[in-house]
Amino acid sequence: MKNTHQLIIEKFTRVADDFQALVDQIPEGGMDWSEKEGEWSIRQIIHHLTDDGIVYIFAIERALAVTADKYTFGIFPGNNAWADQLKFDQRPVTPALKLIDAQRVFLAEMLEHFPDRWDNKIDFYDKDGKQVGSNTIEEMITMLTEHMQEHVETIEKILGIHQSD
Repeated sequence: MKNTHQLIIEKFTRVADDFQALVDQIPEGGMDWSEKEGEWSIRQIIHHLTDDGIVYIFAIERALAVTADKYTFGIFPGNNAWADQLKFDQRPVTPALKLIDAQRVFLAEMLEHFPDRWDNKIDFYDKDGKQVGSNTIEEMITMLTEHMQEHVETIEKILGIHQSD
């Protein structure tokens, strides 16, 4: 495995560990805190990150198995409508947190097992068959890492606001 790939996996797992450590600091009742009125709560962010893992792990598996595969997202109404339909604001977070941890372990192991396939790519299509993107495995894992890091920073802000009240 290339040293750069090992560093990417380490960063991915470190960000997931930082996320879990941060979530462990949230007091009872804090899952429904948000940065400001109308923005996503910590609970909603957790469910959103779980969904990212579900979608992208499958895409990464496909890219590992079949190079230049076509991946159709189908109908996706947008993050807010998706969250509303799946009641991100009402569901418990414990199962989602367990899934995030399992996704982290699963993805890291899988990527380490296929060091020669990181350049494999997958093409993303919308429901109408229009190509909307193309990513290598390396780009997808980097995106997942950066996305989780952004949400770690958001949760840190939320905790800072509410713990100073």
